[in-house]
Formats: sequence, structure tokens, C-alpha cells
Amino acid sequence: MTNNVRARAAQALSVVIALMLALTVAGCGASTASGSGSLQSSSSSLQSSSSSLQSSSSSSSAIQNASLSSWTQGSESLKKLTDFVSAATDESGKGYIPVEDRIAVFDLDGTLMCETYPWCFEYMVFADYALNNPNYQAPDDVKAVAQEIVDSAWGKKPEKMSTRQAAAGAIAYKGLTPAELEAYVTKFKDSQADGFSGMTRGEAWYKPMTEVVEYLQANGFDVYVVTATERNIVRAVVAGALDIDPSHVIGTEYGYTATGQGDTADGDYTFQVGDKVVFDGSYAGENAKTCKVDAIVREIGKQPVLAFGNSSGDEAMLNYALSENSHPSAAFMVLADDTEREYGDAEEAAKDRASWEKSGFTVFSMRDDFATIYGDGVKKSR
Repeated sequence: MTNNVRARAAQALSVVIALMLALTVAGCGASTASGSGSLQSSSSSLQSSSSSLQSSSSSSSAIQNASLSSWTQGSESLKKLTDFVSAATDESGKGYIPVEDRIAVFDLDGTLMCETYPWCFEYMVFADYALNNPNYQAPDDVKAVAQEIVDSAWGKKPEKMSTRQAAAGAIAYKGLTPAELEAYVTKFKDSQADGFSGMTRGEAWYKPMTEVVEYLQANGFDVYVVTATERNIVRAVVAGALDIDPSHVIGTEYGYTATGQGDTADGDYTFQVGDKVVFDGSYAGENAKTCKVDAIVREIGKQPVLAFGNSSGDEAMLNYALSENSHPSAAFMVLADDTEREYGDAEEAAKDRASWEKSGFTVFSMRDDFATIYGDGVKKSR
């Protein structure tokens, strides 16, 4: 029961009490006319409150149903999630989870948004910045990584590209303020999503999964994005698409410095009025696998009860949600098995499904569980 519904129920109860008092007063010698008026007024108020309560309850159900309209009707995988949420929000049930402990964590690329245009957003914005930005002259090593990303498009992912791209990105963005990087990312979001027609990169969200985020938030869950993509890039990507505060974005970290700091260590320098925070070119490592668990412990301070991912880099996070949790918990993997509307790989998907189900993860099949992926008007163009 939502807070709105509880409030309506309390209001109706108070009207009943008022009605009983009115009847009691009438029986003790109060004016018949006055008592009758009170009775009619209270009765009318009670009916109004009752109708309002029913309306509020119906509206709540309608909103929940509408918010999951991009899912295939009768999806068993979705039902596992909605059953979990129903139990978690039922104060009288064994599966109840207090609001303050309803923590849900989501990976980004391949879980919430496209990672096949032809590579994930972070790769593509980095390549664009390093190769096409007239205001930046990339060093040869940075340019080489960016060119490798472009040259490998629609083929096999280059070996260790995630860590190599992250390190090159740290160098490329050196000297930028977070706001300047955000501005570049925001502009890049308006570019056409390669491999698709009818969609920009900033629109490339899996509609069923964004509905899950909204559904969980409506039911009192605190949602975090925990990703291997650089944190400031993710903040810019999420802005305007999901109602997730920047403080709820956890990602790979690039180092910072103050513009007046020079070579002085952070612990020895006092930030001055007029200083700006800029990227210093350093990179501490990718936020993947158990690094995600470490980051959750460090930045959230609570074990999530729900975790969502799509790859081996997310398995540690999902296992952490399921491991000796003091509350009921569940973990879900998005399976890239749709070859008609997306660039899925049926053979790899079959292996992933078997592995994930063995690990106790519920699988969301793009092919079977997503009634739409990106919405009407979006089609593969390759």
C-alpha cells in the first residue's frame, strides 16, 4: 500500500469515527434536524472518501501496469521481478524490505542502453574526441587507440580494449573540467546511432529496462548506476533520460587536480578561490568485476537487494547481492539474443544463458521478453 493510499484510508477512518460521534450525540438529545444534517454530511463525506480511496488505488495499479508496457505480455522473467517487488513492499509479508534498505544497482552498457553502435557509448565518444575534435590534437598513442576502435567497427572487439581505451581517455581529457567533458558528451548524444535508423545515441536506451528503473523508484527503491564507464560521462548520458541523481552514478575514475596546484600533492595543497577542478590525466583502473563490489561498499554502504547486469564484468556485483544478504535479494541479466531488432549473437547468448541460470540469475531475453527494444520507428540499418 502506497503512502497516498494509506492517507486516504486514514481519512476514511476518521470520517467513520466522526459519523459514529454524530449518531451518539443525536441519541443523547441533540436537535433532530441538526443530527440529520450531520448524518447526511458525514455520510456524503464518507462516500466521497471511499470513492477517492478506490480511485487512488485503481490509479496506482494503472500506473504500474503502464510503466511496464514495453515488456512482452506474460513474461515469466518480468513476473519474477514484479513478484519480488510486491513481496518487498508488503509490510505484512515475510519478503518485506524496509524502504531504507531497498537498494537496486544497474550496470549501464548492454543493461540499460545500447552497446552495439558499433561499440558502447564511451568508446565512440572517445574516438570522436580524439579523431574529430578540431580543438584537440591527440598524442600518437591516444590517436592509435581511437583509430583501432573505428577500424574494428562491426568486427571482433580488440583485445583488452576496455582498459586501453580508459587509459587513453584519461590522457585525452586531461585539462578539461568535468563540465567541459559533459558539454562534449551532451553534444555527441545528438549524433546518429551507427547501425540504427530513427535513433540518436542519446536515445539508445532499452525501453523495457528504463521502465524497470521507473517501476522500482515508484515502489521505494533507491537506484544506482554502477558501471565500468567513466563516471562523468555516465552522468552526462543519464541526464534527461533517467531520474537518477549524479550522486547515484558510480563508475571508473579519472584523477583530478586544481588549476593552481602544479605538482603539489592534494594533501599539501589548499584549493584557492578561482581554482578550477580539471582532469589530471591519471587513471586508477576500470570499475569492473569485484571493483564494482568494492565501490558499492565504499560509496553506498549497504548491500543491494536487486542487481542488474549483462556480462561477466557484472557477475561479481550480482553475486554480491545474492551472497548472505540479510534481506531477500534477486539478480537479473539482460541477454543479447535478438538478431532481428538488435545485433545479438545467438550462439554466445545460449552459452551465457546456461551459465547465468546456473549461477541463480534470472535472464531477461531481448528476443522473448522485450516487446520493443528502442520503441517504434527504430530499426537496424546494417
